Amino acid sequence: MDQTPTAGTAGTVQEVQAAALLAAITLGLAILCFFLYRRYRKPFLAWWVVAWGLYLARGVVIGTFLVTSDRLLLYFHQVATGWTALALLGAALAFTRPRQWRPMYVWVILLPVIWAYVTIYLLNNFLLAAGPTVLLLSGVTLWTGWIFVRHWRGVRAPGAGILAATFCLWSLHHLDYPILRARGAWSPWGYYLDILFLLATGAGILVLVEDELRSEHADLTGRLARLSAGLLEQYEAERRRLSLELHDETAQVFTAVKLQLGVLRERSDRALTPALTDIDGLIDTGIQSIRRITNQLRPSLLDDLGLLPALRSLGDDFVERSGVRLTLEAPQTVPPVSARAELALFRAMQEALANVVRHAGAKHVRVGVIPDGRRLALEVEDDGRGLPPGFDLERGEREGHLGLAGMRERMSALQGEFHVRPAASGGTVVRVAVPCAAADMA
Repeated sequence: MDQTPTAGTAGTVQEVQAAALLAAITLGLAILCFFLYRRYRKPFLAWWVVAWGLYLARGVVIGTFLVTSDRLLLYFHQVATGWTALALLGAALAFTRPRQWRPMYVWVILLPVIWAYVTIYLLNNFLLAAGPTVLLLSGVTLWTGWIFVRHWRGVRAPGAGILAATFCLWSLHHLDYPILRARGAWSPWGYYLDILFLLATGAGILVLVEDELRSEHADLTGRLARLSAGLLEQYEAERRRLSLELHDETAQVFTAVKLQLGVLRERSDRALTPALTDIDGLIDTGIQSIRRITNQLRPSLLDDLGLLPALRSLGDDFVERSGVRLTLEAPQTVPPVSARAELALFRAMQEALANVVRHAGAKHVRVGVIPDGRRLALEVEDDGRGLPPGFDLERGEREGHLGLAGMRERMSALQGEFHVRPAASGGTVVRVAVPCAAADMA
């Protein structure tokens, strides 16, 4: 970053052009970081804006010095160079671990001001003036690179890797100043190397921001998945509670009433027998209705006998209620899955069959239970009218059709699969899959 030329080379056209190109690229980089900050409001991007603004000011100052040879401009160049290095370091620190302002930072900011005055106006020896400045500049740049090296080693983010390599190489480039650039040997190639480093830094910043956004998106997706899983668990717990209350309280009350009605029928006048018989039939209907509701709320067969008997019972109940023919294709045994996965498969079949009744107008439904490697899949295929033209699950969810969306959320919470596609018969195929218990433990 330090490109102070000697007075003998200050007026060369090539150096002026190279400095102008360097300033233009720096301006573009500052504008890029400014717009990124405006959009994403990340503190480290604000530090980048400050750093490239200072670097731009440094380029303007050194370009003017090339024309005028004013010693004061050389002083401001040294100050801007030191501040640029500190701002780049601040950007790296703000990216990895944001820090609060401390009073000691004032002295850090004043250090380039004081040291530039000493080197420009008090020291007559070139090596004494340039050596410590170059070592400080190289050291701060290497420190910045090392911060990104550590971040890259931790998360393997490509953007951090690009910035780590760029700043580490840039720190080595600074060291050639007392040997080559100050003697005019690198003119104007030293500028072009700095331009390459600037372009690499810009690319690294863009990739770094993309890495950050991807990481935040993955984190947000994970949190939403955990929230969805928690809500589904609460939902199932509430359904289980209602099922138990209906079974243990309401159904028992109906049973007690039925027993009392039987005693009353034996003791009453025969003329009341038909009416009492009708009441007894209504009670039986009520008990059956409660049993059907409790089974829909929480399938007892799933808890008592397992997945396959529960799916068969669900299929038989569907045929009885809808009159639609159903074929269940399943092996004798299936790989073990977690209790949550069993419930998710049961609910998926339940919702898919409900959709067949509501929307498909089908005459036949095929349900397949398919062990698929490390997953257990369930397919529900009907021969109905199929998906509507322009079917979009997201739009359907916004319009309040939440059955398929809920199915997808259940699968997502289990790291499972969910697909809806047209069937070869013209109907619809709903396919879900959950990890096997062995795969969960692997």
